[in-house]
Amino acid sequence: MSLGTNIKKYRRELGLTQEELADILNVTGQAVSKWESENGLPDTAQIVPLAKALNVTTDVLFGFKAESYDVKYADEVWFQATTLRDTGNQVEGAVRAADFLNEKCEEDIFNYKILARYVQAIAHMSRFIENNGLFKDEPEKWQTYVRLAENRAQQVIRYSDESQLADICHYALAWLYWHMGEYEKGLEHVNALPSIGSNMLRETIAPYYVSVDPQQGLEGWSRSVRDNYQNFVRAVNKQFVYAAESMMWKNMLEQVEENCQWAMKCMDSFCENEVMKPFCQGFYRDTVKYLVAAYLRNGMPEKAAEQWNALAVKTDEYLALCDKLNSGDKADVLKRFGGKGAENISRYTSEFVESKRAFMLGQLKSWCDDDVFASFSALIGR
Repeated sequence: MSLGTNIKKYRRELGLTQEELADILNVTGQAVSKWESENGLPDTAQIVPLAKALNVTTDVLFGFKAESYDVKYADEVWFQATTLRDTGNQVEGAVRAADFLNEKCEEDIFNYKILARYVQAIAHMSRFIENNGLFKDEPEKWQTYVRLAENRAQQVIRYSDESQLADICHYALAWLYWHMGEYEKGLEHVNALPSIGSNMLRETIAPYYVSVDPQQGLEGWSRSVRDNYQNFVRAVNKQFVYAAESMMWKNMLEQVEENCQWAMKCMDSFCENEVMKPFCQGFYRDTVKYLVAAYLRNGMPEKAAEQWNALAVKTDEYLALCDKLNSGDKADVLKRFGGKGAENISRYTSEFVESKRAFMLGQLKSWCDDDVFASFSALIGR
């Protein structure tokens, strides 16, 4: 049934008149009448309050089943958004990505994965509110982004059956409120996230149950163990990068060097198992980026160039591996590396590498003295 028909149906089931529903939502009775007669649609910000007023989920209101949204489309939208974000000026890229995702949210308002990605994009953009004065002269525009992020996050958290998407939203809001200085609100989302502190992780025991599943057996157990290692590696590598970034901005050169050198050794060790490589390369790149930045900010272009050139060698090696795998049997790549690994490999092209290098150089230039960056550029031949 249509949205208008469903609004009328559930309103009547509750014994509400159009005017009574309108009062709850702080709209006019004429607006409710238009919704029910299909002569108008509720604003997206009214969808969740409308569903709550009618005592149904948003999925039910739209006659929508959560498992039916297009996950592959959502992943492609996110890839396009990150490409926009990481092309050209980093601040402008963040805004482009957010606006692009907003358009996709409006087009598909119950694709929970796209909604969650929008929240992530606003959290990323919030760092430029704090550090670059983005929207300093347009505070109302920034507040519009924030309100949309909050509303969409709550929609995902309340109505999506996928805990991972709720975690994405909690995590993104925690960063958003951190950059906005709203620490109490941020802590609510920090505390809602899962923690490895108890060490009682689903991943450590789930493979045992997979192994006794007659449909999966030992082959399924092996896949489960591989996936767990990949997830653990991602979590450790993320901590390496976040620590390096914080130390770089705080000008803790000695600590940056120590952290990054150790991180790179750990990632090299992880990559001795080939199926971990897709889950290390991006983190390795960002780790080196912050080490290079620390050297440049301390007037050390020679050391920065040394690290950059070493990264280029490692990047080219991984690119050659991806080219080889992408020209081979796709089914074999999927079986060996898993879904996320195979996707990373398929998208790691020479064009992708060059776009990332250009974006990194733009970031580095904005983070250090012009003369130091000019010396660095000459040393790396850019």
